[in-house]
Amino acid sequence: MWQDSAACKDADSNLFLSGVASRIEKAKSICATCSVVQDCLAFAIRNEDFEPHVYGGMTGVERKRLAGV
Repeated sequence: MWQDSAACKDADSNLFLSGVASRIEKAKSICATCSVVQDCLAFAIRNEDFEPHVYGGMTGVERKRLAGV
């Protein structure tokens, strides 16, 4: 499963679930190093996950915009 290779698998999940700008940037920096970031992003969009957390290197607003919703 792609999640097993995710750069964030051992990271503090609060980084990805917070709407705090500094945490968002830290989460995105982890995503930027991830070999499966595209799989993660596709998973979030396929499941219509547009919540405000970081998934696939994007916030919910960014994923929603990308999906054209």
